Amino acid sequence: MVDTAGAILAILTRAPSSGGKSRLFEALGILPDPELLRCLLLDTLDGATLPALRRVIAVTPGSACDEVRAIVSDATGPSTSSPTLHVTSPDVMPQIDGDLGARMQAVMATLFREEAQAVALIGSDLPHIVPGTIAETFDVLARDRDALVLGPASDGGYYLIASRRMPDVFTGIEWGSDRVFASTIEAATIAGFRVHQLPVLTDVDTLDGLRAAVASGRAPRTASWARVNLDSRQ
Repeated sequence: MVDTAGAILAILTRAPSSGGKSRLFEALGILPDPELLRCLLLDTLDGATLPALRRVIAVTPGSACDEVRAIVSDATGPSTSSPTLHVTSPDVMPQIDGDLGARMQAVMATLFREEAQAVALIGSDLPHIVPGTIAETFDVLARDRDALVLGPASDGGYYLIASRRMPDVFTGIEWGSDRVFASTIEAATIAGFRVHQLPVLTDVDTLDGLRAAVASGRAPRTASWARVNLDSRQ
């Protein structure tokens, strides 16, 4: 079993009431639905679960922390990915204003200031992520303090980044481009990290991403939403 003592997993999310996933909703031909964002977040939380791992949800806008706190506290209980594992409600913290890089950098820096021994960041649109991916991440970091763990996304970005010390890899990146992953590897190498790549995963930003999550069989809430809003379009 992976030792997660001192490790923190941070899930970066947009509050469901604040919008998001515009490309996906445009493809579906419907108005933005906060319920989908709620389903994505809760399924991601279920999949990103390990015994004794501290999890933190970092929220944008920062004023919506209470909204997200209520969502996750209502859903606290046995994980659907591991029904015998009872998990506690994660902590909730605000994100700063700024682009994605600035916000990720600030979250990671805050957690290291809290004396975290290892920090991993993921988004809240990974409803089909599995605990094994999180376990591999912290296992690599336990063995190599100079490792930077990256989970490549199929669109050229990344869905996970993790390290045991603050990495200088969040500036000078063209966020939203298909060069994010490659540019981050270059920055990590310059900063003296050894990059460990996880398996490729598709996050839920597009219709194809939603279909992939549903097809995985590991996103029950997201699949339930899709049965109403996606299957009717077939």
